Amino acid sequence: MRAKLDLFTHLLLEWGSVHNLSGAKNHQDIEHNIQDSLQVLDFIAPFKSCLDIGSGAGFPAIPLSLACSNARFILLEPNAKKVAFLHHVKLALNLNNLEIQRMRIEHVSPQSVLVDLITSRALMNAQNLIALSAPFLREQGHFLFYKGSHLRTEIACADHECHVYGKRVYFYSQRRDFA
Repeated sequence: MRAKLDLFTHLLLEWGSVHNLSGAKNHQDIEHNIQDSLQVLDFIAPFKSCLDIGSGAGFPAIPLSLACSNARFILLEPNAKKVAFLHHVKLALNLNNLEIQRMRIEHVSPQSVLVDLITSRALMNAQNLIALSAPFLREQGHFLFYKGSHLRTEIACADHECHVYGKRVYFYSQRRDFA
């Protein structure tokens, strides 16, 4: 897995220098994002399918898809250059467990996707994200949002749903009524 993460880092630096794909501009920044993406493996339940909303340059989906190679990942990203990058990464890393779609979550048919895990990293307000993505989550599925310290202003969450590592707050919650 390390060799593929190193190749991902190389590709992100190469493409990022031309296309401005991510705020991560050097090896250290990218390694931090990789570790941030994988930190959740300490507390999430096993899953067979994941919908990553707003995949951007591939965090957290690419590192997670490498670590959880038996799971199927669907990456949603509306930006064409980021989608092109993700397709390039998929081919270069031979990630057969990835499906990449150029679209926003608002344009996905709820009948077309049903997953165990929904991930998103710093995309939008947690309450709005839950409202948009809940139709795609299986009954016993989980939301996993990579958020910052403002999470509790976005949504009421129990202590066991918030995992804090440094400045990152991970919201990990089983499907429930959040109203």
